Amino acid sequence: MDVYKAGLQSVSVYPSNSRLVGWILTGKAMGFWGLLSVILLVQDAAESFVPQARSSIAGGKDAQKGSWPWIVYLLITDNTGSFSCGGSLLTEEWVLTAAHCVDPNDNPIPDNSFIRLGTHSLNEPSVFYRTISRIVSHPQYQPFDLLHDIALVKMREKVSFSSLVKPMSLPKPSDNFGPGSKCFVAGWGDVGNNVELSGNRTLQELKLPIVKQSTCKKKFPGLTVNMLCAGSIKGKDSCLGDSGGPLVCPSSGVLVQVGIVSFGDIKGCALKGFPGVYTRVKRYMDFISETITSDRQASAEA
Repeated sequence: MDVYKAGLQSVSVYPSNSRLVGWILTGKAMGFWGLLSVILLVQDAAESFVPQARSSIAGGKDAQKGSWPWIVYLLITDNTGSFSCGGSLLTEEWVLTAAHCVDPNDNPIPDNSFIRLGTHSLNEPSVFYRTISRIVSHPQYQPFDLLHDIALVKMREKVSFSSLVKPMSLPKPSDNFGPGSKCFVAGWGDVGNNVELSGNRTLQELKLPIVKQSTCKKKFPGLTVNMLCAGSIKGKDSCLGDSGGPLVCPSSGVLVQVGIVSFGDIKGCALKGFPGVYTRVKRYMDFISETITSDRQASAEA
């Protein structure tokens, strides 16, 4: 299948000089970097808040097949090259991810970008393969400091739900996940600093605690109320790999998406005392709802 091959082929990426972002690559073209190429544009030597886009899992374990039916794998192509990201399925046609994965400044090419759904191991077939018809980044997204790092991606064809493909639940207004709350993150990226996911490249998962906002802000002075932190415990953390993946927490017996993997410390992942930073989904419920609703209305009127 052409799309399946596209998801596994060697790809490379070259950074835009207009933003500070680290991207993950699948492919041999990057030489000793393996699956990872992180290219950073440092804004200013005196800048204390230098985010590094990141994801996937350091210190995690293989996820059980079907345990993350809402997680998706995106292979995005834009004018800088091709790279992978994670995301979560919200409806039969909409996926939630990080805005830096589909940065409008780099002109993502929907027809050359793909989404894999119902995926457990990247070296094995997925349930669905879809191209992209529309990308909606948050209107206030700022690439240099990753503010409002959230975007919605619409698939060209709808998918049908099953035991392996299900929509992600989003937080209710009453949901509150304070410091110490035990949550989970998953992804297919690196499993450590410059350590690629090997073998069948099976989805990795990890249990992480929410970190107190004031504690995290000491590490990341640019932290805002629209962000939250989780990890790092004993060298376990989200790491460079598939930015845009979901951070989920249990609520009334259901896992809900609390965060979107966004960035971490410039020194690397799984550093003791340096948690990962996530876009706080609860702060963007209006953006999500309005985007999907307006698109449905436009489609109905067409």
